[in-house]
Amino acid sequence: MAIRNIIDAFDTLRKIDFIGLSVHPLWRDNILRWKYLNDSYVGGNTYRSGEYLTKYVMEDTIEYHNRLRNTALDNHCKSVLDTFNAFLFRVPPKREYGSIDSDPALTNFLEDADLEGRSFDSFMRDVATQAGIYGHTWVIVDKPNTQVGTRAQELEQEIRPYVSIITPENVFDWSYERQPNGYQKLVFLRVIDSYNEDNIIFREYTPTEIRVVEAAKGQEQTAQTVLESVPNPIGQVPAVCVYAERSQNRGIGISDLADISDVQRDIYQTASELEQTIRLSGHPSLVKTMGTDAQAGAGAIITMEDGMDPGLKPYLLQPTGASIESLLKTIESKVDSINRMSHMTGVRTKITQAMSGVALETEFQLLNAKLSSKADLLELAEEHIWRLWALWQGSVWDGQVDYPNSFNISDKQNTVQLVQEAKKSQPQNPALLSELDKMLARALVDDEDDLSEILEDQREQNSVAAPEGAEQSAGQASPDEMTHTQQTTAPGLVSHLREMIAQGYTNEQILEMHPELSQLFQS
Repeated sequence: MAIRNIIDAFDTLRKIDFIGLSVHPLWRDNILRWKYLNDSYVGGNTYRSGEYLTKYVMEDTIEYHNRLRNTALDNHCKSVLDTFNAFLFRVPPKREYGSIDSDPALTNFLEDADLEGRSFDSFMRDVATQAGIYGHTWVIVDKPNTQVGTRAQELEQEIRPYVSIITPENVFDWSYERQPNGYQKLVFLRVIDSYNEDNIIFREYTPTEIRVVEAAKGQEQTAQTVLESVPNPIGQVPAVCVYAERSQNRGIGISDLADISDVQRDIYQTASELEQTIRLSGHPSLVKTMGTDAQAGAGAIITMEDGMDPGLKPYLLQPTGASIESLLKTIESKVDSINRMSHMTGVRTKITQAMSGVALETEFQLLNAKLSSKADLLELAEEHIWRLWALWQGSVWDGQVDYPNSFNISDKQNTVQLVQEAKKSQPQNPALLSELDKMLARALVDDEDDLSEILEDQREQNSVAAPEGAEQSAGQASPDEMTHTQQTTAPGLVSHLREMIAQGYTNEQILEMHPELSQLFQS
């Protein structure tokens, strides 16, 4: 007997209902949440169509839809995620391709990774975006199943591996299997290819076979049509799960927008209340009897019936607008909450109050740690992608991928002011002055090549400006710089030793100049 495994969430997203088509329990639990997270990032009509405003009691459909159209979304989800990616990909990752460096297909792949004109760097940036939205995304590494005689014909027809991004709502079943060495291997993946009201076409990947299957609405699983079935030549499911942040469930990640999207929705609700309050306070409602001829507006004439009860005379109903300021403060506090959650207080906001340097530096360090963790996950995922790419080409990946693990995030204005204040104290130490110049250069120059050139020029200038005796240890003084006489009193000896230490004399020099010190400790 067929079992109904597709739930209403699938109907909501796909408008289809299949009996006997199994879905992963975690897919069932997360599908509606994934739709909400994607709507929160995309914004615009997509978010408006989700109808995320709470409907008032007694509010009819027309009024509700008017309120949806009149409420603007301040899209913090997109702002936060795009800022993350701006830092992550400000410096492109470094790649060493190893044995596949000589593969002629590599250049074409780097320039057009998905056979749609998108470079591999752009592709990975989009992967990071999708993973940030959903918590994870899938990358399929495939190769056209076209038989050719030679490698030259492959190159001529551009038959080579390519990559595709598959978002989580399209991967509705998957399975991992523990290997003898403890490694959890992906052994099954089911991906939606296309769908309509009556049928769905999906792909099934296993280590031994790749199938394209068509299932019709209400059809038994045994009656599904296999449109294509080919052996899997690489012996692995050609898919990589790219995480934004790992969760305790394999194949499910933690979205960067998990909490931010809820606060954004709360701001959206408050913005609707604000719009309603402003509109009602600016345009009061006219209350009158049916028989009174009147219109609301400047210069309007009101005609009342003779002998009308004075208690029934028309009047304007107008809110005071006193709540507008409190609503604005509420929105502001929620925006601050988003900035705290994303560690972007020092990046996304103009801070009007004084913020301590320690607090600001701590915020930058937290953001740096988060970005470093995301870069490590992207680096690991890309190595898996290249491993599959090499398998499709009959090779083995022995290259290396290196994403930046430190992101120079600092308050430039604060750094410049710090350097200026330090130089006002007129320090005499050349090494300290050199470090201040380096701090200033790092704060003002964004281009890595220009910064390296400036720092190199500074090192050369310091080398030229160094005195002839620069090879002597810094701070060491010549024995002839001070007058050394034998000290016969304790205060005089202590004072003289302090002076020698301040001049940079070493222990050996002090003992050489004052042999009486050794005599003090002889038995």
